[in-house]
Amino acid sequence: MNAIPPDAVQVRITSDGICFIDEEYFTPPPGVTLNEAVLAHLQLEAAALEMPLRAVIQDEQAQYTTSIQVNTDGTSHPLNGEAQALNNPNLPQPTVRPTPPPSPHTADPIPADRPYEPLPEPYRGRLAAACATANQDRFREAAHDADQLLAELSTQYGPSHLYTLAVGLVRGDIAWLAQDYRYGLQIWIFMARSWHLHVGPQHGSTVRAVGNALSCWCRLQPEDAKASVPHIVKLLQDIAIPNGDSAVQAINRRAQRIVLAN
Repeated sequence: MNAIPPDAVQVRITSDGICFIDEEYFTPPPGVTLNEAVLAHLQLEAAALEMPLRAVIQDEQAQYTTSIQVNTDGTSHPLNGEAQALNNPNLPQPTVRPTPPPSPHTADPIPADRPYEPLPEPYRGRLAAACATANQDRFREAAHDADQLLAELSTQYGPSHLYTLAVGLVRGDIAWLAQDYRYGLQIWIFMARSWHLHVGPQHGSTVRAVGNALSCWCRLQPEDAKASVPHIVKLLQDIAIPNGDSAVQAINRRAQRIVLAN
């Protein structure tokens, strides 16, 4: 087995499906599986550093651990030949194939049963129409329609009203599908703070919004990621989520790697 350097990225998936990357709480954004999200995160890290990235993946659910190298062109391959079974040596060994980063066309569409809070008409119908537009990959048009709804609802009910947040959920999904991670980071930070005010830091809506903000930040281009470090760090300092301190440390490590790569 190849020796793994001490600075290899550590990926751990617990038995209940919670993922940590370098001890940072990590959650896949809407429409992306955990495996896809982890690989995309590693691919973007390698691209940002402009050098191959090595990672050790420990999956307690599937009972295996493996080490991989992710190259700057998005391809990946095992470093140790085969995965190491944790508890059952007869488990089938996973293989790592070259995989391109997930595109909006491979992501799940926005759920048809949005919004979660019943909007009054005509807003509900307009939001459903924006979802349908996004599901046809017409992201710019869908974003424009959702932004209009956000502006109107913010004026009539307030920016943190549940009606407004229902549209904000859809707008965040549109940003993700369109790979507009800069805007995605902004809206998920806003959503996280709003849900925090409504339901507190431990509620699933708050935690998911923080996780989505982190996922968008991880996919930013290096200069954008470096510039937005204070905003994502401040979010994690203000909203106490599980392993938030570790997440801040991981963000700072990535920021340092970006500086060293330039």
